[in-house]
Amino acid sequence: MISLHHHLRALAITLAAGTVICTLAFVPAVAARPATDVQTVSTPWWKHAVIYEIYPRSFQDSNGDGIGDLKGITQRLDYLQSLGIDAIWVTPFFPSPNADFGYDVADYTGVAPEYGTMADWDELTRQARKRGIRVLVDFVLNHSSDQHPWFKEARASRTNPKRDWYVWHDPAPNGGPPTNWESIFGGSTWEYDAATKQYYYHIFLKQQPDLNWANPGLQKAMHDVMRFWLAHGASGFRLDATPYLFEDPTWPNDPDVKGGPSVGLKPYNSGREESHAILREMRRIVDAAPGQAILLGESSTPTIDDLAKVYGSKADEINLPMNFLYGNLTHLDAKVFKRQLDDAHSRLRGQPPVFFFSSHDHSRQWTAFGDGVHDDAIARLTAAMTLTAGGTALMYYGEEIGMADLTAAELKDVPLGPKRVVADKRDPERSPMQWTGTAGGGFTTGSPWLPVAQAAATTNVAAQSADPHSILNWYRQLLTLRRDLPALREGSYVPLESGNADVVAFARLDRSGQGVLVLLNMSAAQQRLAISGWAGGHVPSDGRVLLTSQPDATVDLANPVLAPFATRLVAFRVR
Repeated sequence: MISLHHHLRALAITLAAGTVICTLAFVPAVAARPATDVQTVSTPWWKHAVIYEIYPRSFQDSNGDGIGDLKGITQRLDYLQSLGIDAIWVTPFFPSPNADFGYDVADYTGVAPEYGTMADWDELTRQARKRGIRVLVDFVLNHSSDQHPWFKEARASRTNPKRDWYVWHDPAPNGGPPTNWESIFGGSTWEYDAATKQYYYHIFLKQQPDLNWANPGLQKAMHDVMRFWLAHGASGFRLDATPYLFEDPTWPNDPDVKGGPSVGLKPYNSGREESHAILREMRRIVDAAPGQAILLGESSTPTIDDLAKVYGSKADEINLPMNFLYGNLTHLDAKVFKRQLDDAHSRLRGQPPVFFFSSHDHSRQWTAFGDGVHDDAIARLTAAMTLTAGGTALMYYGEEIGMADLTAAELKDVPLGPKRVVADKRDPERSPMQWTGTAGGGFTTGSPWLPVAQAAATTNVAAQSADPHSILNWYRQLLTLRRDLPALREGSYVPLESGNADVVAFARLDRSGQGVLVLLNMSAAQQRLAISGWAGGHVPSDGRVLLTSQPDATVDLANPVLAPFATRLVAFRVR
């Protein structure tokens, strides 16, 4: 940690105290990212990036069929550039039967017709590159669809060359499943194949048979998939379901199926030591590609120390493992969040943490944390916490305008059919992007595959772009500060104490000694603080409010008072 007394100089930011809520005049102007070739960037962009997750089916429909597509994403790149993100992660757009909406892949090197063509993908990456935006492919590496040609060959006979590309096992002595393990999606992890009289393993749906990463042929095929997308302009991969590549080869029964670790974190089905060699080889492949390609990992772990291992003992595995210990939290508890923030900055062996809330698998943070009264203030707070902490931050499309989950009433009468082959419990957080208040929300001119939320009439990009006090412009201000201030972009983390069980306090500090104090009141009551933990016990001077959700905020670096669910960012220096 850099001392607050080391090489201090006057704060370059000349922002006035008493900033009015979301008033753009008091923050750096939101500027479009320079249209530079991302290949020329020499610093490790990913250590402090903001990556924006796009569920393509719901982002922008370019042809009126009610399903978002790759051309639609390309049409919205100017918006993404103006927002100030560094990269987009596009969830699966491959050919798929859609038992799990794309996460059951039937062709790893194709584009599903509803999403467009390979030419559309190539154009997307070209246009993104012109705007300084990288594009990550969601690589489903644990399993394929049961309709993939590989699996069709594998189940053709026990002697088929691709049989061992999947995980097969003889029945138990009683003729039943080999073990009593449960699938993450419910039921047994085993499905019987009558033709070959063996069971195949699936930790997710039965339509998603697990790949056998111990097989060299399977490894080569998947490495070829990576090289294919890198050659087609991808800047790396979001790796799906990384903990589940190997299982305990002794196949023990679980002595307590319903107890102990959650079903996806059992010692026999996740985080196996064998995975490290596989991830190191994937890292070598992206490291060999031009332009600092990366691996972003869906890396659920039981502890922060287990998460540290996912980076690799020599920081040579996943560049950015997602921190689910933070992302799975759904209740505002300052003590819990402070512990997670402190741990992520102190116990990951110096590697960048990855913070997120909303995703295609998580309830939107507006819904998860909102109390029905202070929703807007809470949304600003959760955004500030994620975007001012160190490392890399993930955003989910629409969170920047305060999109909420679809309600049960909005989903009740939505039919199943070609556009929506199954009803998924995660449908509420996958609704179409709310671009305008018009019919179709600016997402489509046709009938959308899921309904556009009724709230789109007032909660949409067009309306919020024109409102300087909107949550969208709050995000834009946060992203601008993160980009322009060295303390927030890559500064060290200072684990302050707020002296109040309901308030999170921490600071970010750059090499010159300029810093940003972050204060987050996670309660519905006014709170007074007694901030401690400054180096040498000396409270810094010359505080200036950078951004606040509390209009009457004043500068006090020792004993500030925060309104209910208030957020305050204060620039400081020490004499």
